[in-house]
Amino acid sequence: MKKITFLQYFLLLFASISVLFSTETRAQFVRKPDFATEKERRAQYALDDWISHAKSNRFSKMAVGDYYIYFGTLDGGILRYQFIENYWDYPFTTSNGLPENTIIDLAYDQTTSFLWAKTPNDVAFFNPASAEWTRKSENEYWPYEFPTEENNDETTPRNTDSVTKNRFFSRDALLSLPTFFANGAYSILEDWVLLDEITFDEYQITGYLRDRYDRIWFQVDGFGIGQGELFTQRADFYRVGLPDFSPRAIEYQKDDLWFGGIGEPNQGTKAIALWPFDSAEWTYFQARRISNLPNDNVLSILADGDSVWFATEFGVTLYDSGKDRWKNYSTREGVTNNLVYDLAILNDDLYAATEQGITRISLLTGRVQRIKDPRFTNLPFYRMALQGDTLWAVSLRGIFRFAPDFQKWEFVPSRAAVQDLNVTAVGTYDQEVWFAAPGGIFMFDLKMNQWQSFPQVSFDVSAPYSDIKVNDETVWVATADGLLKYDKTRLSWRLFTTDDGLLNNSCHQLLLDGDHIWIVNGAGVTQFFWNSPQRSD
Repeated sequence: MKKITFLQYFLLLFASISVLFSTETRAQFVRKPDFATEKERRAQYALDDWISHAKSNRFSKMAVGDYYIYFGTLDGGILRYQFIENYWDYPFTTSNGLPENTIIDLAYDQTTSFLWAKTPNDVAFFNPASAEWTRKSENEYWPYEFPTEENNDETTPRNTDSVTKNRFFSRDALLSLPTFFANGAYSILEDWVLLDEITFDEYQITGYLRDRYDRIWFQVDGFGIGQGELFTQRADFYRVGLPDFSPRAIEYQKDDLWFGGIGEPNQGTKAIALWPFDSAEWTYFQARRISNLPNDNVLSILADGDSVWFATEFGVTLYDSGKDRWKNYSTREGVTNNLVYDLAILNDDLYAATEQGITRISLLTGRVQRIKDPRFTNLPFYRMALQGDTLWAVSLRGIFRFAPDFQKWEFVPSRAAVQDLNVTAVGTYDQEVWFAAPGGIFMFDLKMNQWQSFPQVSFDVSAPYSDIKVNDETVWVATADGLLKYDKTRLSWRLFTTDDGLLNNSCHQLLLDGDHIWIVNGAGVTQFFWNSPQRSD
């Protein structure tokens, strides 16, 4: 038998190590939060590290502080209007320390400057000095009392002059106000009902407050807020917060934000929502009001200049915001399947990942073309991601990529220690391509031609993993148990949940925005200041 030389032995050993490293498995523990009280949580986070927006169109009460008017809602926490500088600040929700987002009663104590909130299961007050909420449920000793309004002989004012400033009045006291006229496409009916003259929907005005500047603030159930001037007797009305849906999608169009979700039929106001950067008013787009928008259940949004594309449950819908025009592409126009999960733009084409393959729509001509590949027949594709001039797409049966130079779709077999079936998410950064499947997280480094595997994640964090976003420092994964973060430098995993500041642990889509990340979850949309220099996660 021929002897193996030292050089041959070294080369064999090196080859074995190279193969092992190319499919490197990293079974790492996922750290999870453990905050016993709100005070412990606030020792880790600043008040505005977590900011959430939810449906907030049902109201309980208003209160006036030294700088803010507070609007207690039954679904979205406390809305705040800064009346000195005249702008809407971010709302107080469970992300900032509220016990619950359902506010039953609201009061401001002028002597202590505490803002008080009653929720179904707790009482709490916000101390502006410490910038934190203190909950009764977390304190054995509770010497505080919820403030009551000063005695007033006139529970219901006789006329406008007797309407006490900075005090909330219910619907019964609306008759003390003069006749108000609504601006825009709204009218106030005789019984203090707001009429949308375009949709003919009616909303009941349930209360009001007169501030120190003689402005009248109306709360409109199922709609939003009204702001009127006593001198002119004119009022502006506008929607606030998300529509009645379970959020699924988010996208920037310049500085404006688009939101989409899935709503229940005949329950509330289901719509696509636009939140302009320079306005407090949210705009809703409803399928039942727009002829070329057949479905407003949205799973993904993609903006390209004036064009905003929506992946819906009835094909791909285009909104031209410059011309205010809608157009829908469904199976009738040639889309492979009407259930569309994700969208991507490569060169002059839009690609749609559907329940039965991939469809391409020309941005120049509008021509719809099905990708005719026998491997794609009846194959659900879930997510797509661009990497330079390469488009990655993940499916029930694995990973594919498309490069225009080769004009063909290539199946990419994984050598990771995670099964590449039912791959549900993909994200790219530089030469890295990250994937998620029920068996865990894995990554393909194109520069090194190596795979890394993180199967341990699947034992600690529940699938499905719905989205992945990557930058130079971190990998973010939307999971059923919360927001999962991988620190590339420390090689560590961390799970963020409602204990940290999420509204809901069921996460669907992510949007990286510099030092912040937006998390679309089951209860709303949360913005997290992930790169705070004051904190180490």
